[in-house]
Amino acid sequence: MRDRKRVCRGRVGALWIASLMVALAAWPRGGDGQTCTTQAKMTPQLRSSLSEAAKALAQAVQGDDVAQVQTRMIAEFASGPAFASTANLVQQTSSRLQGDDLEVTQVYELDSNLTGSRQSSVTAFNCPLAASTSEVDFSIPGLPPGDYGFAMVEAKGDRPWLLSFLLQQNAGQWELAGFYPRARLADGHDGLWYWKSARDYANADELWLAWLFYGEADTLLRPANFVTSTNLDRLHSEQWSAAPPELISGVSADHPLVVTASAGSSTGASAGSSGGQGAPATYRFSGLSAEGSEDGQHLNLILHLLGENLSDTAAAEERSKAAARAMIDAHMELRQAFHSVWVFTVPSGSSAAASGFAPGVQPLVTEQLLSAIP
Repeated sequence: MRDRKRVCRGRVGALWIASLMVALAAWPRGGDGQTCTTQAKMTPQLRSSLSEAAKALAQAVQGDDVAQVQTRMIAEFASGPAFASTANLVQQTSSRLQGDDLEVTQVYELDSNLTGSRQSSVTAFNCPLAASTSEVDFSIPGLPPGDYGFAMVEAKGDRPWLLSFLLQQNAGQWELAGFYPRARLADGHDGLWYWKSARDYANADELWLAWLFYGEADTLLRPANFVTSTNLDRLHSEQWSAAPPELISGVSADHPLVVTASAGSSTGASAGSSGGQGAPATYRFSGLSAEGSEDGQHLNLILHLLGENLSDTAAAEERSKAAARAMIDAHMELRQAFHSVWVFTVPSGSSAAASGFAPGVQPLVTEQLLSAIP
């Protein structure tokens, strides 16, 4: 039996834990004295030192060697809650890498020594790629001055993963300052497949599926939330050009997507929804996305629901299930692409309302097979 209270699932849990180490933000352009060196322009010694540090960390993660990871962390994160979160993330990731071959595929040096003391600002690095018009960009908030590296290690096997590490140089050694593991496949497909499928859905005017598949492509192709690239910018442009009208202004707790149950539906007002007795129920969603299942075999629809009252657990669960049906009824095309619907419900106005994942706030979680929703 799955624990419906567990929040740290797959990529979502990994990103939430990693955010304790390096806060994530949007990615504005521009620089202020910081420099980026791509691996093509590095000295052999620098490229080797970054690659060796990343490979050693990846091997420690694969071997579930938390002690080894701890010895390679910057002092600020080698103890206390940050270390406990990292240890948990290492243990979660290790089981997914057994038997995989590890290969360092990309490394970058990010030098912020000239930015001065900018603890609360965003440090941006623009990295033009050699012999190309493309670039990779990093935008990290609150980054202290220093010499950093970013390394990507591919774990190649039946279920490939990408292990990305933010490293900081200390006394000539590269130490771990952030760990970002991500699956490379969902339901057996990679990010490029989801990107192409999103285009096909957009051309067929199935805009809700297109929106969700563009989002899944982004998740599978992006190494960490603070990294973007010319190709990902192009993906975002396509996604927004094909966005359903209801999503053009974005969806958040402050600007929720409102869905009303279809007339005559059993998802009536008795399920704790708004509206008078017998009136169609309405539901407010602060987010929706696609996500691969933990075993990598399926693609699930993820909904973030705002709940007025979660004190009555049974009623709140029924309301969450009714909300999933209302969303499917409103956009029938969603039935063809997903295995299950997961609904994460948080109280309206809570600090977790925008995403459903935040320290100290435990969402109510329900799961339904899409085939079981009438």
